[in-house]
Amino acid sequence: MTKFIGIYNNKGGVGKTTLSLFISDFLSSITINQKKSRVLVIDFDPQASCSNAILGINKISNIRSKQRTLPHALLEKIKGSKCIKLEDYIFTREKKEKPGTRKVKLGNLDVISSSSELVTEFEESSSLDDSLLISKWMKDQLSGKYDFVFVDLPGNLSKRNGYSLVGAFLVDFFIIPTELNRININAIPLTLKILDSIKEWRGEDNQFKLLGFVLNKADKRTKQYRLHKDELVQFANIRGCKIFDSVLPPTPKLSNATDDSIEFFTLSDRYDTYYKNVRSLVLEIVESLGFSIKRKKNSATV
Repeated sequence: MTKFIGIYNNKGGVGKTTLSLFISDFLSSITINQKKSRVLVIDFDPQASCSNAILGINKISNIRSKQRTLPHALLEKIKGSKCIKLEDYIFTREKKEKPGTRKVKLGNLDVISSSSELVTEFEESSSLDDSLLISKWMKDQLSGKYDFVFVDLPGNLSKRNGYSLVGAFLVDFFIIPTELNRININAIPLTLKILDSIKEWRGEDNQFKLLGFVLNKADKRTKQYRLHKDELVQFANIRGCKIFDSVLPPTPKLSNATDDSIEFFTLSDRYDTYYKNVRSLVLEIVESLGFSIKRKKNSATV
């Protein structure tokens, strides 16, 4: 069964795109149950930062010129096109060979890219019910074709943002990336309130589960971590979710991992000495989705 996973926080700069890239990158490359997972990233952020990091700026420019971005697809659908197929808007980052290496190669990873074009036009043409119907159409098109679908969402989710709501209505599981400092802790109540609104708009028969919080740029030895950890634990306890034990550390090397001007062939190329940190987080998230993981050096067996 396809798992639709949303990465969301109302606060900007907390690592939504970073987390979407890291999880999808690993799951498309490592082995689970003796096979590579089929993974899709749907980029609902008009800046298309995640799409650029995966496919590169040249390919994204080509996709836009061919009018094969997500807003183009959704606008065609809202206009009543019956021949539109979501598969025509999916593009693949294909595995690249690096002769002589025994390290884990970056796997095939599918992307539906966003753009700022036509988003306003779509929102002016659609209603809340339209966003619900279109999300159902997308889910029907994708279910069974992928093991994991990651939805990278922008922070601005409201009734006025019907384009982003399509993505929020797709999701079965939400993950909230955050940083442990006062500014980001203060933003959590609004994030949770928005998720409550999403639940209300989706209806009782179309609900999601909040998996938990992922700590980005976190160092458990710091004063900020000690000061704000208990408050985050309270939020998690109230919502019945977890705080993932594995964290993404504060390091420029992980910032480089999202740079599309750098060519990567393997997971170790992209994540450098922090490969183990990212891998540990990814496997912990997979376990929280209900899989039983037997951990090995470069693979995971379900």
